[in-house]
Amino acid sequence: MLQTLANLCAQAGTPTWWTPTPEPSSSTLPDSTVTGVIVSAFSAIIVYTARQYWEAAKLHEALVTEVSQMDGLKQCANQMNRVSEPASRDLKPEDMPATGTIPTVIYENNAGNVGLLKTWRNPAELSDVVSFYSEVLRYKSIIQRIGEGEEVSNTNQEDLYDHIETISEVRYRIVENEEFEAPLIDHDSDDDSEEDGE
Repeated sequence: MLQTLANLCAQAGTPTWWTPTPEPSSSTLPDSTVTGVIVSAFSAIIVYTARQYWEAAKLHEALVTEVSQMDGLKQCANQMNRVSEPASRDLKPEDMPATGTIPTVIYENNAGNVGLLKTWRNPAELSDVVSFYSEVLRYKSIIQRIGEGEEVSNTNQEDLYDHIETISEVRYRIVENEEFEAPLIDHDSDDDSEEDGE
C-alpha cells in the first residue's frame, strides 16, 4: 500500500499551488569572505610592489651597465686635454670619438619606464638618471655633429671643451658606486660669462 501511494505521488508531480519558500538571506557577508577579500587585496598589493621594485632594479642595473660602456666620454675628455681651446681653433672631426662609443639606447628605449626608478630605495635616483642622461645626450649630439663635419657654434664647442671632463668623472663615479648622480654643470653661468665678454 505504501508503495502504491509513493507511485501515485511520483506520477502526480509537485502541485502547482505549492511554491517553495526561499531561505532568509543575509545582507552581510560571512566573516570568512571578508577576510578572503582583504587577504587577496593585500596579496595583490604586495605582488604589484615587488614586481615594480624588481623592474626598477633591472632597469637600474641595465642603465649602469650602459654607462660603463660609455668609453667615448673619457676618450673625448682626454682629447680635449690635448687640443687647444675652441676659441683659438675649431674642434675637428678627428678630435671626436665615434658616437657608438657613447651608447644611450637602453635609456632611450626605456624612457617611458624611467619613472620606476623613483623608489623608496633611492628617491633621488630618477632625477639623477634624467639629469645625467640629458647632459650625455646633449654632448653626444655635439660630438656627432662635429664628427660629421657639420657647422657647430663656438658656444657649443666651448661647452663641450669645458664640461666633457665633468661628465666623464661623473660617469666613472656612477660605475664605481653603481649609483647615479647628477652632473653639476651650470649652463646659465656659461651664457652669462659669454654676455660679459661681448
